[in-house]
Amino acid sequence: MLSGHDIVCLSTQDWDGLWTRKQRFMQMFAENGNRVLYIETPVHLLGLDVLPHDPGRFFRFLKGPRTLARNLHVATLPILLPFFQMSHAINAANQAAIGITLRRWMDRLGFDNPLLWLYTPFSAALVNTIGNKYCVYECVDEFRAAKGFVRSAVIGSMEDELLRRCNVTIVTQESLLPRRQKICPQTFCIPNGADTELFAKIAGDESPIPSILERIPRPRLGFVGHIQYWVDLKLIGYIARNRPDWSIVLIGPIHPLADAADIKGLPNVHLIGKQPQSEIPRLLKVIDVSLNPYKPDDVAKHASPLKLYEYLAAGKPVVSTDMPEARKFEAQVRIARDYSEFLEHCAQAINNLPEPQSVIDSRRASVSEHSWKNRFARVNEVISAAISHP
Repeated sequence: MLSGHDIVCLSTQDWDGLWTRKQRFMQMFAENGNRVLYIETPVHLLGLDVLPHDPGRFFRFLKGPRTLARNLHVATLPILLPFFQMSHAINAANQAAIGITLRRWMDRLGFDNPLLWLYTPFSAALVNTIGNKYCVYECVDEFRAAKGFVRSAVIGSMEDELLRRCNVTIVTQESLLPRRQKICPQTFCIPNGADTELFAKIAGDESPIPSILERIPRPRLGFVGHIQYWVDLKLIGYIARNRPDWSIVLIGPIHPLADAADIKGLPNVHLIGKQPQSEIPRLLKVIDVSLNPYKPDDVAKHASPLKLYEYLAAGKPVVSTDMPEARKFEAQVRIARDYSEFLEHCAQAINNLPEPQSVIDSRRASVSEHSWKNRFARVNEVISAAISHP
């Protein structure tokens, strides 16, 4: 395991946001004796999903790094210029400002020759300019397919430049490998995972129904995660209208780019917002059927939905739209090719309740090797080898 290193991580997730591999890996690195500076997601002046709800973010960078635990520091960047994923010139100005800020924070913490860990595909300018000795890029999405203030060709060329400069690249889905491996030979696929031990423990305890779900009638069909533009809310609306006797529970924040028109005002669709990560296993415990309703597009083609692993770790029936990551678990996941088949699969799953314990155990067993502990061990193996043989 890596130990004794300084790590500067530029993330696309706030520390207190939905818990993903980004926070989890950095916490694990800190617990293993590395000093970590975790930089929260960059926000620009048109960040309408963040700034209206968090005006204090304009000034938070002035506080510098906040110490959360031994070896673990978190910092928020200054607000950036917009359109930086559409313009090389604007991005260059932003990266120059970020570089100055990072060097100041590194001096304050006494960081020296850090390992630069990037989730931001537009950060090539920082490589070898902040005194880092190695650079790791984790590619968790196909950014060329992203929507919003993004120009595909521009963000693609930015990522290609980063791939030329970094030492190691990690992708979360096999389909992301070919393009990146061609530019960065040291590219490896390490998919998402789940806290399998925690889900198994909570599934077997006697904890009460979380109060936020107690009054929602069964059967409960549930989704956990960011409600983003890649979530097919038209499909959710279709299910809700066709089966008004079912309750659909959406657990997670809604992004402004998500078109929620099809679920607005539906009495059996329950939006309960972001919940603490520690509560997710308990919430899933009382969900009858878990949903993975990705739109079948380029985002789904390259995604490794963390929720799939969590659903299976909880032993729950899963219904998914057709996507490569779901096909990996074809024996455990009902995969639908269209709306009517999705509805039919949900009905079959509900009709089969309660399920034999053997079926539930089979789902858990299918992801038992996909624990975060095992994923982190593989990450350490890859990075240790690169550092030993640069």
